[in-house]
Amino acid sequence: MSNEKRTSIKDLAASLGVSTALVSFVLNGKAKQHRISEEMAQRVIKKAKEMNYSPNLVAKNLRGGKSQLIGVLVTDISNPFYSTISRIIEDRASELDYTVLFSSSDEDLESTKRLIRVLVNKGVEGLIVVPCDGSKEVIEELCHDEVPLVLVDRHFPDVKVGYSVLDNFKATELITRHLIENGYSRISVISYETEMNHIKERVAGYEETMRKAGFTEYLNVNRINLSNPRSEMHDTLKRLLKAKTDAVVCLTNMLSVNGIYCLKEMKVRIPEDLAFVGFNRSDVFNLLENPITYIKQPLERIAIEAVNILVDKINNDNTRGKGFIAEPELVIQSSTPKKKVLSRLD
Repeated sequence: MSNEKRTSIKDLAASLGVSTALVSFVLNGKAKQHRISEEMAQRVIKKAKEMNYSPNLVAKNLRGGKSQLIGVLVTDISNPFYSTISRIIEDRASELDYTVLFSSSDEDLESTKRLIRVLVNKGVEGLIVVPCDGSKEVIEELCHDEVPLVLVDRHFPDVKVGYSVLDNFKATELITRHLIENGYSRISVISYETEMNHIKERVAGYEETMRKAGFTEYLNVNRINLSNPRSEMHDTLKRLLKAKTDAVVCLTNMLSVNGIYCLKEMKVRIPEDLAFVGFNRSDVFNLLENPITYIKQPLERIAIEAVNILVDKINNDNTRGKGFIAEPELVIQSSTPKKKVLSRLD
């Protein structure tokens, strides 16, 4: 996939002042069948050469027929969060008479590009994608080529494409408010080092709630590299404990699990030494003596809506920017007990 914008049929039609259907009929050798004059057909062909038009094979394959196949690309199929979503997508697609082909990008941009090509070559009619860092241009190109596409879990707000995601700002707003109301002030967040919007929104929800409570001086966002999460988590927690942090919020499921394992290795007690909040449910959360407070995502609704939006796009071609935003739920357990400190939050 090239970063250079490709001339589309729409571009050709606009330059000639004709419909996209007319241009498509000519380029597909159907001018006579649709009673398009030879003169007009030659004009279209000439303009296509002038504008260096070449047919997009990705879009062509995706629009080429009814294979009843959907391609799903997640970042890590071994992550319980994505494996759960994938299973729900598969079940919903089956209800609509579609079969799903799965791939996992490992948060790698080149793998994302390659796997999209592989799925297209398999004849899928549309794609459900969890985008990785740096993939915005890939998504924009798919949109430009009118590929049926829905983003799930993460999206790009300024790209007009279907999506099904969580209200991430509200999620950390709920977490931070709960902690403040329970008497915590030195609240720190642990995030991945990423430019993806879902993490930025989670950080923003935390920061705004802290500022409103008058705890600006305690704002503390720590970012961990994806390639070495366990080691960096250990170092980060050690630093936070030294700084007398009294509550930690991990912004993803895998960060939460890594955080719990590191605290156990460090012999740090939850919540006696440190209050702890996770993201998404994990079996690990309830295996502890004090089960972990966490944000619950309505995974079934998110996954089902992703399939519904995509199938509607495949069949009706009118849902390019349709999106679904799910409400988060804070599940309060014993890792965040009330402290005997007055809150500054209204």
